[in-house]
Amino acid sequence: MNHQDRAFSFQEIESKEDLVAAMFNHKWPLCYSFFHRKLLYLNDSMSEDSPEYAIVIIDKTEGRFGVYGHEVGRINATSMQASEALDLIDEVSAGQYRIKDPVKVVVEPKWHHCCRFCGLEEID
Repeated sequence: MNHQDRAFSFQEIESKEDLVAAMFNHKWPLCYSFFHRKLLYLNDSMSEDSPEYAIVIIDKTEGRFGVYGHEVGRINATSMQASEALDLIDEVSAGQYRIKDPVKVVVEPKWHHCCRFCGLEEID
């Protein structure tokens, strides 16, 4: 994973079709990510114009927002077709992992948090 130091926030998405549409058809701040069927799809991009998501299985949590897990695949919306992403989601959901690199990240279960990547200011 390229950005383990990033503070991620996520939105849960019910269907894999909606997940792929969100990744391929929209531009999101670099901290915005997704949760689908027990997997995190963390925005691991360098730029909003080149969306890339690390697929992370959660092994354990620590404190309020700490997540220990493994990156098990990647979806790059600029270099792969949406149909390939759907197939990859099916694979990792079935436990067929392309990679299994350990990760430790901060992941908040809300989109309206405050970090240097989303540009939102914290209100006291």
